[in-house]
Amino acid sequence: MWSLLFCCVVVGTLTSVIGQPPTAPRRGGNPEAAQLTNPVATGADSIAAGRRAHMRLCANCHGPSGKRDSTAAGADQPSDLTDAVWDYGSSDGEIYAVIHDGIAGKDMGAYAERLSEKDIWNVVNFIRSLSSAKQG
Repeated sequence: MWSLLFCCVVVGTLTSVIGQPPTAPRRGGNPEAAQLTNPVATGADSIAAGRRAHMRLCANCHGPSGKRDSTAAGADQPSDLTDAVWDYGSSDGEIYAVIHDGIAGKDMGAYAERLSEKDIWNVVNFIRSLSSAKQG
């Protein structure tokens, strides 16, 4: 009898949870950040500025070429910035949000206090120059 009651409670709980929107940001993208528009025009100056910031702050983990070619990465495998796989969203705004806010529970820290908004957008433009991935 207890097992039948337990099954009913479990099934009832699962039924009420299935179909509910997630309460935490979902892996694969950030719908709010996806709405952000990059205010910094992609050009040689922006890409060069983004490259300088990348070499100073990002290359330690992501590598100088962005291909995870660093030996100093932390416990989590850093993203390959040159491929078409974007685990946390592929739009400029989503990439901006990852750099600005970091990723909770991962080795990717927030850079909002170390880079200006313009510098972060320059890094986004630099990352775009490395990859054939298109804004999504």
